[in-house]
Amino acid sequence: MPYTKGSSKNKARFASSAAATLLAYFLALCLCFSEPFSEEALPPPFPTPPLPTETLAVGVNSDPPFNIRHPDGSWTGISVELWQELAKDLGLKYEFRETSLTGRFRGLAEGWLDVSIGPLTITAPREEVCDFTHAYYWTTLAVALEATDSLAASNLPFGFAYFSFLWAVFKVAIGLLVVMAAVAVLIWYIERRANAVQFGNGNTIRGLGTAMWWSAVTMASVGYGDVIPRTLAGRIIAVVWMFASLVLISTFIATMASTLTAERLGKQSGIERVEDLRQLRIGAVSNSSGARFLETNRIAFKPVPFDGMFDALKTGEVQAIVYDEPILRYAIQTHFPGKYRVLALPLEGELYGFALREGSTLREPLNRVLLQKIHKPAWRALIDTYLPQ
Repeated sequence: MPYTKGSSKNKARFASSAAATLLAYFLALCLCFSEPFSEEALPPPFPTPPLPTETLAVGVNSDPPFNIRHPDGSWTGISVELWQELAKDLGLKYEFRETSLTGRFRGLAEGWLDVSIGPLTITAPREEVCDFTHAYYWTTLAVALEATDSLAASNLPFGFAYFSFLWAVFKVAIGLLVVMAAVAVLIWYIERRANAVQFGNGNTIRGLGTAMWWSAVTMASVGYGDVIPRTLAGRIIAVVWMFASLVLISTFIATMASTLTAERLGKQSGIERVEDLRQLRIGAVSNSSGARFLETNRIAFKPVPFDGMFDALKTGEVQAIVYDEPILRYAIQTHFPGKYRVLALPLEGELYGFALREGSTLREPLNRVLLQKIHKPAWRALIDTYLPQ
């Protein structure tokens, strides 16, 4: 059947209508898929478990800047003030009970604590004896060591820039020289008559000089053989000195290595390798996350009390302390400004959370309020109050 003019208009009208319909469907699909996800699309929340009405026992200990105990018995700090906000929003009654780090977890397991707060690192072994809330703070371990003068001296001439390092080497060398001289005097005194030809022929100065030469070459394991003890006592001393020299030389080398490592770390902003720690005399608080990190990596360390960490650094008992970065930083800023510095140890991350009794009904209500709190500007402001960048 031939097309007429009218039928062509109808077909054009139909085609434009179909195109408009397809375009409308296409736009509707685009709007549907481009609609941003919103919390209104979530299923309705589960009801909040019933909150306890009795007074909660909250374990706490002095861990500045997270838990700070004042002389009047009141508590402040990052963790304490966050807990106070959570308890206020949930209408919880509580009382603080001061106890140790171990006591905070033992109290939860034995039932005489309901909650423990502080810089409590969430770990697998701890999760086996208690429950944790969501994490509210992320940090790393760090190393505190003495701030060397090499930083300030870096703009001085080369001979002065490494004065502190050279002084450390000089002290060790002097100690080694004193021991070597003592052995020389002893061997000269024993050999001066029976072996007079080799030990000065009655000339005290020459004899002591020869004995010093023998002591030095024996310690260095060179042993030219030009001077040899003849007496039984002299040979016994020689054997003892040979073995003692091995220990002394090894100690000297280890001391130089640790001093060089400490000097190099003093110029860095962080530690990138575990091997950097192996060269230092490390201190760590027993049962802390720092101690566990060192044990896991088989790094020898000296246990030190929490209150005596910086005393051990001051006396030279250890060269560095491994502990939580914010706690070290706060202690140095507050009590030792400019004397020590903190190097980040980004090899081990840590998450802090509140610890609860296993199966506690508080966990879900606390988590809901906690997630709201830590995403508000007030939380960042609280951290900056205690740990200014």
